[in-house]
Amino acid sequence: MAKYVRSIPSTVVADPNSIDSTSYNFQSGGKKNLPVGPHLIPIPTSSTSWTTVVNAAPVGLPKLGLNLAIYNNAGTVGTVTIGNTPTITSQAIGISDAVGNVGVPCPPNSWTYLSMGINQWIVSSAATLFVYIIEDSTFISKEG
Repeated sequence: MAKYVRSIPSTVVADPNSIDSTSYNFQSGGKKNLPVGPHLIPIPTSSTSWTTVVNAAPVGLPKLGLNLAIYNNAGTVGTVTIGNTPTITSQAIGISDAVGNVGVPCPPNSWTYLSMGINQWIVSSAATLFVYIIEDSTFISKEG
């Protein structure tokens, strides 16, 4: 039977007990709480250029299964459309094309998070939608 292991590539392994000890605040009698956001990176378009604006034409992502953070900098709702071919077109909210690509709403002045799954192409309805890849170095490996 195959065993699936979540791996984190690293040259340093931290002792969970020392992490637990460091995160405890003696004065308050509880653990420290510091929210940390995701590491966002722009979409590579070549070996020397990157973008976060994807409204002019569909932009291909470097691999499948990425998660995206999209910020809508406008005072109105915008949309992003994802698909698995470079021929996708921007769709309005809830409207789908002939192959099922649908316009996903992005609320004004807020973040939207999307999992691309098997899709590798994205296009937005406006230049006010900024798309970032959420960097995550973990992966699933199959053993056995």
